Amino acid sequence: MDQDQLHILLQKYMAGSASQEEAQSLHDWYRSAAADDVVWVVDGPEELDTVRRRMLERLQREAFGTTEAFGAPGQHGRTVRMRILFSAAAAVLLTLVGVAYFRHTHRPPMAPAPVLASDVLPGGNKATLILGSGQAVTLDSTDKGLLATQGGITVQQSGKGQLVYGGVSDGSVMAYNTILTPNGGTYTVRLSDGSRVWLNAGSSLKYPVRFTGGPRVVDLTGEAYFEVAPAAGSFSVRCLGQTVEVLGTHFNVNAYTNEAYIRTTLLEGKVRVKNPAGSAVLEPGEQSRVGANGDVHIARGIDTAEVMAWKNGMFQFDDADIGTVMRQIGRWYDVDVVYQGRLPDDHFRGKIPRNVNASQALQILATGGIDFTIQGKKIYLK
Repeated sequence: MDQDQLHILLQKYMAGSASQEEAQSLHDWYRSAAADDVVWVVDGPEELDTVRRRMLERLQREAFGTTEAFGAPGQHGRTVRMRILFSAAAAVLLTLVGVAYFRHTHRPPMAPAPVLASDVLPGGNKATLILGSGQAVTLDSTDKGLLATQGGITVQQSGKGQLVYGGVSDGSVMAYNTILTPNGGTYTVRLSDGSRVWLNAGSSLKYPVRFTGGPRVVDLTGEAYFEVAPAAGSFSVRCLGQTVEVLGTHFNVNAYTNEAYIRTTLLEGKVRVKNPAGSAVLEPGEQSRVGANGDVHIARGIDTAEVMAWKNGMFQFDDADIGTVMRQIGRWYDVDVVYQGRLPDDHFRGKIPRNVNASQALQILATGGIDFTIQGKKIYLK
């Protein structure tokens, strides 16, 4: 099929007007299509999102929405076939999402299909909370309810990967809590002043259970996005010898020890970034970059969507080298990356959903000429 025929068939399928033969043709086309054919199926992220949603909804209704009981006389073969069809179509959509948006800058030939010894599931909402008493509490996205009370301040888990601090302090305790996300984990904290903090994988945040009206100070390692509530007292984030002073704002701090720079990106309001070597005030859309020598450099016109992609469930790269890509992959899937041979110096741009298995994310990388193998908790690239 050419592109026009494919668009027409896809629109009919989404609208529910495609015949059984036309639907089968769509799946037959995918099974025989080259990756370059798949790239041009959709035009832009809006159409891609619509295709994913509508096709998956329709396929699920077709596969599982029948009123006949599974295994009923005369229906078993049809039910099994529809379940297989749904699985195949889901693979179509994953490839559409990945290949259409993870395009190598120079579009080299496809790498050979990788041989998978194992696979790795994506990360999710999980963390560990260290209370003021030193007690460690395991957090996930399923449990909810009261975890602890510290000096009148309650700590509750909402069941959606979020901690919430509330209540009225009795003044008897000035305790600090620490939340730690492992590689492959994210979590959200709503502090007692109403500020919200989203933690990326492999990060930690230390903060007081209650703020006393003076300066509000928290300590960060790793990466977090902050939405600071207006309240009495200034708000500061300390990380790796740098301090971010907040003037009422939304911002992201990337302070991993294995990155070349500490990056602070401002989305709204103002912040002041300072360390012993210098300081700078950021405007929205600007990013400070602090290297090993402590010098503060300002980059303007930052693509904030790329910076915030992790919070929105995506990997997003714009002219990123393979090291940058794989550091993010390694943290999210909690794997070690082993490089074999000299990898290309080319850069990548595009998007990958963070809710797919490691093999699916890496197959998209393969379109850029990167071959890979997964063995246990290690990814080998060559």
